[in-house]
Amino acid sequence: MIFVILLFSTLGMISLVFSRPQSPHGGTLKKAGDYYIEMKNADRLFNAYLLTKKLKPINTKDIFGVVKFHLPDSTDIDIQLKPFAKDGFSCESPVGFYSCKITFNVVGTSVSAQFANPTQIVLKK
Repeated sequence: MIFVILLFSTLGMISLVFSRPQSPHGGTLKKAGDYYIEMKNADRLFNAYLLTKKLKPINTKDIFGVVKFHLPDSTDIDIQLKPFAKDGFSCESPVGFYSCKITFNVVGTSVSAQFANPTQIVLKK
């Protein structure tokens, strides 16, 4: 009996791992309305992608984006995202931000998602 319970528990955990959607650019994915938003942050280079339900990147044409960076001192910084390539948006991120909110305007509809900074740097005083 214990063997059966362990078997089903293990199979359930394995299915959860494999059922998570994989991001096309290696970033963090969040659901945003009828879309997904992917964030990829490396050092000061910040990239964001708007994706379809099937996780296909959407062309940047006629899409506008902004990132609100939340800093440890309770201030926020809004930075306009600039399109790059055909499907990405980028900006330079402020040092030490702890989270951000990415908002895209898609054909008059606003979609957004909140992300934690996976590479948060601790600043020494």
